[in-house]
Amino acid sequence: MRNKSQCLSFSFLFFFFFFFFLFSCHQSQAQPSTTGYTCSANQTTYPCRTYAFYRASAPDFLDLASIADLFSVSGRMISEPSNISSPSSPLIQNQPLFVPITCSCNTLNPSHTISFANLSYTIKSGDTFYSVSTNNYQNLTTYQSVEVVNPGFVPTKLEVGDVFIFPVFCKCPDQTQLRNRVNYLVSYVLQPSENLSSVASRFGIETQAIIDVNGNNIRPFDTLFVPVARLPELKQPAVAPSAPPSRKTERKGVITGLSIGLGICGASLVLVLVAGVGIICSFKHINLFSD
Repeated sequence: MRNKSQCLSFSFLFFFFFFFFLFSCHQSQAQPSTTGYTCSANQTTYPCRTYAFYRASAPDFLDLASIADLFSVSGRMISEPSNISSPSSPLIQNQPLFVPITCSCNTLNPSHTISFANLSYTIKSGDTFYSVSTNNYQNLTTYQSVEVVNPGFVPTKLEVGDVFIFPVFCKCPDQTQLRNRVNYLVSYVLQPSENLSSVASRFGIETQAIIDVNGNNIRPFDTLFVPVARLPELKQPAVAPSAPPSRKTERKGVITGLSIGLGICGASLVLVLVAGVGIICSFKHINLFSD
């Protein structure tokens, strides 16, 4: 009886630790990367030009100029890959954009090498590492990563005008991916309303292709890397053309123009008459003295 009880106890402990081990492994895999994505300094494909998927947002980022300044690029560098006709075109809320970034593998210390685009940001009134990471850069980085990349600064004592590095998460394709025609790994922040299937559909690729690069434990607001041979054509909203001037406005303009023209002509005529009278008086004055 004792042996049977011991066997049951041993079996219970074995299964308890076994399931605990599986649960721990699952939890460790599911945890998102908060400080960045590791890279190998020996990977020859770094640095590379890639893209971050960005959404126009009010109130500060509804024009390409503001977004271009945030990422240290030109407006045209965003408008061309984003299928927008002009860098001066107005944007609407959540309008999709492809923003070019330069991705590099950065060694922060002997044990910490992460892949990111090195972007400088000047602190404004009310800014925190968290607010800039989540609002301005839309979770393409994290405040934890900003703290790691900017050691020696106290996050609670930021001053207006301070310049910090905000590391936008990115990756460069390795040689195997390049041979398989993966030319870009686009940085993309998963939204709560999305899943891997919907993201794959947006980029015109298979869901499994995203899983192969990122795993299957992506959660909302995590940055994932979408493997593509070329950027898909983004569907952009039609920009409403400027309204033509009304006939009333045209008529008003004509009347205003005629009034100004007549006024100038009238003033000129008065000057001519005054000059003429002056000349006549001068001649009379000369004749009087000559007589």
